[in-house]
Amino acid sequence: MPGQERQWRFGWSAALAVVVLLAGTAFVWRGPVRLANRVSINDFLFPYIQSRAWMAGSDPYSPQSLVQLWPRGIERPDFISRDFADGSLVRKQGIPTAYPPTALVLIAPVAFLPWRMALLFWLAIGLFAYVVTVMSARSLARLPWGARRTYVFLAFALTLAPFHTALGAGSIVIVSVAASVAAMSAAQRQHNALAGILLVLAIGLKPQIGLPFLLYCLLRRRWRALAIAAAGVALLFATAVFRLALCQTPWIHNYLYDNRVLFSYGSLGDFTEKDPLRFGLINLQVVTYAILGDRGLANLVALALAATLGLVWLFLFRRRGPQFDDLLALSALAVLSLMPVYHRLYDASLLILPLSWSLAALAGPARGFAKATLLLLAVFLVPGGSALDRLQSSGHFAALQHRWWWNTIVMPHQVWTIFLLAIALLLAMRVTTVHDVKLSLGS
Repeated sequence: MPGQERQWRFGWSAALAVVVLLAGTAFVWRGPVRLANRVSINDFLFPYIQSRAWMAGSDPYSPQSLVQLWPRGIERPDFISRDFADGSLVRKQGIPTAYPPTALVLIAPVAFLPWRMALLFWLAIGLFAYVVTVMSARSLARLPWGARRTYVFLAFALTLAPFHTALGAGSIVIVSVAASVAAMSAAQRQHNALAGILLVLAIGLKPQIGLPFLLYCLLRRRWRALAIAAAGVALLFATAVFRLALCQTPWIHNYLYDNRVLFSYGSLGDFTEKDPLRFGLINLQVVTYAILGDRGLANLVALALAATLGLVWLFLFRRRGPQFDDLLALSALAVLSLMPVYHRLYDASLLILPLSWSLAALAGPARGFAKATLLLLAVFLVPGGSALDRLQSSGHFAALQHRWWWNTIVMPHQVWTIFLLAIALLLAMRVTTVHDVKLSLGS
């Protein structure tokens, strides 16, 4: 029997090793290799140009700056010149993008480099950020290296489509997510100064990613991390504004316009049928609009639902007991933060938190919800919404495009999954709270 048990364990270990290897191959192919082959145009190109415009004292939110500072030796797509000429570049393409001024300051050290060198450097930063994210999530979950579930976690993490999309596109979100998760890991170990510095990076690059974690520090009364983060972001913003003020560059009008256009009809942030790529979004408005058919009402209902679930989270958080699970609360908060405002698939990289929690909680009082969470997360092993979007745009599924269930359930299935994840995690918080009460009564 002992020999059979050893063989069984060896078989499981070998199978997991093969799965991790295959997941790693898919990760490299769909992430870093894809970005390396997209030298001419990718998501990092535009903040790179805008950061160079900021360094030069030009308006980083002006289409004129984008065209004038286009990197030499890089082919400029025809739509850039065409849409710039008729004044529709921001409205049709969403560029220049309304990145916060703080992001342009943070990107400046990379933007000093020539484009091709900067892209390679950014790829290295993205890979490092991914490793930091995975290792920080593993640390938060306290997954031991000797346990099989740790390697299940690694295989899942390597296969998650949001990471592939973020790395393959060169999105700055990969660094913001890494800084956020690492900040929480640092705070868990009482390294609050480091947590504050990391939150500066997270919020400075992408506020909608980093701010929920700043709120968490506030609720957990981690005052040092909170103070450093607030002071650091304020310093970054002052630096950005001072540079433009020094050059007497008018930028506020274009910045506000870029923000306003992002959420207008037909823009990249639009959740109605006027945006053919709307199912690449993962915020709740995509579903509420598909159900209600009214843009204003859909936005109101989505915000009300997210606010209600947020209040439930706060209520459960305030009832926490001695066995309080920090990672579970963080996981629920991360999922809830994806619901009320504009988010694309790569922002779902935050799902690394509920992934790590679910594998750590498989033997705890919330194991049923942990299994449900793991099952729901499997939806994000493929870029379902974006893939269906591309297929539908190319003429596939023509017979289904006007069926209510197709546009309400199938196409926005990732939005529904995030909603169900939020419910599952809130129920898990309730179960663990009740478990805490029983333990205290039993003692």
